[in-house]
Amino acid sequence: MSGRITASLVQLSQSSGLELNFYIDFKEKIIRRDQKFISLQKYVQKHPQGWKKRLEFADLLCQMGNWQQAIAEYQQVIALQPQLLNVWLQLGRILRLMRLKADAVEVYQKALLRSEKKGTQDHIHGLIAVCRDQSHRAIESFTLAAVIEPDNIAHWMALAEVHWQRENPLGVLTALEKVDAIAPNDFLALIYSYDALIALGDFSVAIDKLSRAIAIAPDDMRTIQRQIDRRCQMRLVSGQEGKLTKKMLTSLLNLSPHNADAQKSLAYYHILRGEWQLGVKVLAALTAQYPNYPHAWYYYGKCLFETGEYEQAIAAMGQAYHLYPHDCEIYLGLCEMLATAKQLQDLQPLIEEMLLRFPDRWRVWATAGRIFVESLEQKERGCILSQQAIALDPQLANPWILHGRVLALAGKHPAAIHALEQGKALLRIGGLQLIPVALWLGDSYSLSSLSDRGDRAIAISTAINYWQAACQGCQDLQEHDPAMTSYWLGKALTNLGDCLGGIQAYENALKCQLLYPIRGEVEMLLRQLKGKKLERRV
Repeated sequence: MSGRITASLVQLSQSSGLELNFYIDFKEKIIRRDQKFISLQKYVQKHPQGWKKRLEFADLLCQMGNWQQAIAEYQQVIALQPQLLNVWLQLGRILRLMRLKADAVEVYQKALLRSEKKGTQDHIHGLIAVCRDQSHRAIESFTLAAVIEPDNIAHWMALAEVHWQRENPLGVLTALEKVDAIAPNDFLALIYSYDALIALGDFSVAIDKLSRAIAIAPDDMRTIQRQIDRRCQMRLVSGQEGKLTKKMLTSLLNLSPHNADAQKSLAYYHILRGEWQLGVKVLAALTAQYPNYPHAWYYYGKCLFETGEYEQAIAAMGQAYHLYPHDCEIYLGLCEMLATAKQLQDLQPLIEEMLLRFPDRWRVWATAGRIFVESLEQKERGCILSQQAIALDPQLANPWILHGRVLALAGKHPAAIHALEQGKALLRIGGLQLIPVALWLGDSYSLSSLSDRGDRAIAISTAINYWQAACQGCQDLQEHDPAMTSYWLGKALTNLGDCLGGIQAYENALKCQLLYPIRGEVEMLLRQLKGKKLERRV
């Protein structure tokens, strides 16, 4: 799918009452949908054996979100024209998105019998593997298809999608570089490249990708959403810049006023302006209007958590989990909340369930490891769990970095230094990721139990160098995330003995609307630092 496309944001209500959002991309926009619906419906009723108009009707139903009827129409098209492979694949995709995985596999297997090309067969094998949550096999199949048909961007896009699900932005970029060489104006490839580059902290290249995507589809929800989220992270929410952000928000909300992502952006626009209650009310209203919309509850829970309302946050995220226990982010969010609120009775069973449900996600293992060490006081098990994150993706920086953090929390500083150094070496560029890595390395070097005085002096010198590097990184990258860079700067300056500088940095972080739970940590650190300053005066 290259060149200009039209995205339809489908708000789907399943038979259970569950409400979900999906993007469906079409090669051309359907104008006057209601009128088109009436004429096509009359035609297929009058000509039940005509398959071309029925296929057009099925596509329209799909775009309108009437997926149950669309499935029935696609099935009738297939009954009339079983050789239409693309229809089989579209039907399989809809079933897969609806999480009717067994039905999707059955459709893909029937499509496999009608495919003659080896590359297509490998691609379908990959789709079947995706339905069965066999990501390694899916990667193998899509890679084989891409080797046989290197100019078919569908293979590379499918490969990128699986890498994204496995939280491997490097794999995503490697696949999408192939797409860029074949179809440089592919909108989806540019959007996904932007996301992967942001995850890696490569802001300059990411902005270039987004600019190219905006040139292709300036009014697409996904380009507007990413611009807003980026501007909010940069705290461009007041003055003239704030007016521009609000203008973008208005455009986004006009396109999809009830979309959870759009409402989330509006909520955080208010929160980052200091209007916390107003921001929370935005998402509270969305859950009241759509009580079966899990992603509305997810964002509401996250918003409550980040504004310090932990008990209410757990209740909201629990509702998201109850409605849709298929989303890894919901599990991760609920685990973080329970750990922060010290509700430990429910925490370990939830983590065990998460590990069973998402065994291919390295972040699940890294998060579980940290919580076992930090909250459940099971240091050895926590270190073993976070080690599994590296085993899943040893070429990625973040599993090494987060494992190093877990080792440090467990007091294993020499091993932590090794893991953090490995992660640092694997970082694509410095970026924001390098700042906490430098801080943690400095902490572990300063705390490492080296008995020899000469080695101890070297360790302290190395720690100071890392804390100074963190300070420099905060200054260089402050515009990208002023709240977090101020927080990190406060920690680095305090470690270097500059208490006044630390106080100023922490206060600036609070002014930039630093969110909880880190905000709670900063408030406590400020009280301690100001108390020490007062003691010195006395």
